[in-house]
Amino acid sequence: MKVLHTIPGFGVSDGGPSQSVFYTVMGLQQQGVDVAILTYQPRKGDTFVAHASFINELPVTASHFAYSPLFKEFLVNHPFDLYHTQAIWQYPTYITAKIARKNKRPYIITPRGMIYPQALKKSAMQKRLMYILTLKKDLDQAAVIQATCMEEMQHIRALGVKTPIAVIPNPVDFAVKDIPTGTKDKVRIGYLGRLHPRKNIERLIYAWDQLGKRVNDCELIIIGAGDDSYLQYLKNETKRLSLNNVIFTGFLSGAEKDNAIGSLSYLVVPSDFENFGMIIPEALIKGVPVIASKGTPWEELNTHHCGWWVDNDVDTLTMTIETAINIPEDQRKEMGRNGQKLIKENYSVEVVAKKMIRLYDWILNGRAKPEFVFT
Repeated sequence: MKVLHTIPGFGVSDGGPSQSVFYTVMGLQQQGVDVAILTYQPRKGDTFVAHASFINELPVTASHFAYSPLFKEFLVNHPFDLYHTQAIWQYPTYITAKIARKNKRPYIITPRGMIYPQALKKSAMQKRLMYILTLKKDLDQAAVIQATCMEEMQHIRALGVKTPIAVIPNPVDFAVKDIPTGTKDKVRIGYLGRLHPRKNIERLIYAWDQLGKRVNDCELIIIGAGDDSYLQYLKNETKRLSLNNVIFTGFLSGAEKDNAIGSLSYLVVPSDFENFGMIIPEALIKGVPVIASKGTPWEELNTHHCGWWVDNDVDTLTMTIETAINIPEDQRKEMGRNGQKLIKENYSVEVVAKKMIRLYDWILNGRAKPEFVFT
């Protein structure tokens, strides 16, 4: 089989989708699948998450909808057996689906959380118009829609979409991130990700303030960059509350990012919603237990005893962090090992790639329908 993945952005600043697409395609390559990526070159000041011979780069476009005639030209001149397009609302998804239908070839759409109700509220009128004009047809005529969790599938179904849905999580490359859980020199609670108001990082700061003297010997590490005005707001609140043990590191990548995650005792994800939340498995595979809100699809933190899946209010975060920092070190390490086991057995590059191959075989070759496909 010959498969093409298309995605508008593949840079570090594009976040989890670009990273998970690379790991998915890398895993497929390792399993012997002829698969490639089509994307735009990084924007100024950005870099690709990875470089490989199977990545086809087109000149970057400044268009709001990521339009470029070169994208269509490539698709017309390079036929594939199956097209797998990532994200929605932009030209690469629209034209990939259109060319696939024209060539009478199947295609898969992975919405990347962009159909969550919270995501639909932004530019709601514009998205509703686009849904009626183009996206509904693209979704209805897809061979399969891939969701990364059951919750996302429910949101897709709520739109009235009847297309088969495959629930396949994002992969984690634990081969380069897996390190033994170790003793920390002090308790560090961390946030890592894009700084944006919808991430609710201020709730973590307010919880830290409520903890008061109980965290005098601890550190709160906020890792990431994004909305400059929101970053300034967070810093101003930290100063107003006289919190002297809160550290803003700015954007980190590569070894710096891995070392920062590894230094944490616990990671906190206070977002109201996350489609998958790549940082959660990244932390777990490094033996770092996670406190995540119920706006994330990570109930497994509770069921596998590797963290806490909790309500997303300041009081609950405060109580959960207090519980975490008072856990004996041997118990924290055990939670870390539980998290590593969860990711290795369910979210590794190899596991996800093999699921994807079963999905492709079902679509292209009429093999048995996988149990993770819901019709």
